[in-house]
Amino acid sequence: MKDKFKISNLIPPLFVQIYALFIASLCVSGVIVYFANVNNLKKNEQAILSKTTLLAQQSLLEFISGNTKHLDKMIKSKHYQIVRQMPKDAVILLENQESFTKVRIFRFQSHYGFCLEYLGMTFIALKDYETELFMDDGLNLWIFLDFLIQLLTFSIVLVLLHPLKVLKNALQEFTKGNYKIKIPIPQEPQQAQLAWSFNEMSAKISKLMMTREFVLRNIGHELKTPISKAKLALEMMPENPQKSLVMKCVGNLDNLTSQILTFEKIQEGGDLLVWSKFDVETLIVETLQHLFLEEEELDIQIEENFKIYGDLQFLSIALKNLIENAKKYKSSGTILIQARVEEKLENIVTWGLSPKEKEFLCLNIYNFGVPLKQSIYYYFEPFSREDTHHLIQGYGLGLGIFKGILELHHLGFGYVYKESEQQENPLKGVHCFKIIFPKEHHGSHRD
Repeated sequence: MKDKFKISNLIPPLFVQIYALFIASLCVSGVIVYFANVNNLKKNEQAILSKTTLLAQQSLLEFISGNTKHLDKMIKSKHYQIVRQMPKDAVILLENQESFTKVRIFRFQSHYGFCLEYLGMTFIALKDYETELFMDDGLNLWIFLDFLIQLLTFSIVLVLLHPLKVLKNALQEFTKGNYKIKIPIPQEPQQAQLAWSFNEMSAKISKLMMTREFVLRNIGHELKTPISKAKLALEMMPENPQKSLVMKCVGNLDNLTSQILTFEKIQEGGDLLVWSKFDVETLIVETLQHLFLEEEELDIQIEENFKIYGDLQFLSIALKNLIENAKKYKSSGTILIQARVEEKLENIVTWGLSPKEKEFLCLNIYNFGVPLKQSIYYYFEPFSREDTHHLIQGYGLGLGIFKGILELHHLGFGYVYKESEQQENPLKGVHCFKIIFPKEHHGSHRD
């Protein structure tokens, strides 16, 4: 599963892939155009050079025989221009010298020509071959048409994929809790069906969430008043054998109501958090004030008193739930609370925290106990409990609240279980729950 996640991270987004393919196709077309024109230019140059050489040989015969009128007529019929001297920057392409004659073929810019010398006499002619030199036989036209087709295809693909981008943005808003969001209906039938289905889903879930919030909030608040009255009435009742049992039941109901309201608040999002900076020692002290633990049940080790940026009240609730969970399910020994710097963590879950960071600030909770029957992620779900724990007081909301608070703070969570080395005493295995803060940012808030 981890390998698949790593592979999916290496695959760029769809729109990035499309842009990359379009740019790559343009680059390939550009390379084809360049090499095609280079080859075409070489081919045309060779043809022009052959024509000029042939004409120079024919002109040499006329020049030697002294038939200048026929030579002038032949040169002009080939659209050559007779000049007095060869251009200074001309490049000699071919040169042939015999006893009394010398023939040179030259190039000057887009002009090709020849120079004839015989017994001190000189004859020079040249012609502008610009049109023939850069003639492409329609190849560039076909490449240009191919480019237009690529551009048109790219535009059509972007238009077709735009509703997916809108849907992605809508889903991101949906995951943030904006259940009333709707997306426009496009004209394309398949995309219109998708948009319509999303809007229907959004409307139904929005209605269900509103009903759920209304029920939970009203039930929670309505229960608080009769529970408070019941607790006050129990305090005033005379002692009897059933009083302690009733007080315990009312206390459990009060605790469940408080947890439900806390869980509901967490679902609202990060707007309810009051951000401040404090030491991890402050968080531990604040949490222990709300717990009923004997001194011998607890061991605290603060190796690094690092800074935390977050909501002290909600983080203390998260740590309190973690410690209470350790107290309920420990088999023996003490609960160890440890604050330290760690490297290369394994089996961690991150909610906004980069797992690639080299060092982490960890707040660890250790307790002895038997191995979990389910994956740790199973217990994050509300009201998730094992059948063997039905005798232990609790409702299965503690770790769900803990997870929600860490998500709001964009922190990480880690869990490790180390088996006991004593085979005759399997209850001595150690559970380690980790709240993980990034060292680089010292627990700073990330929006």
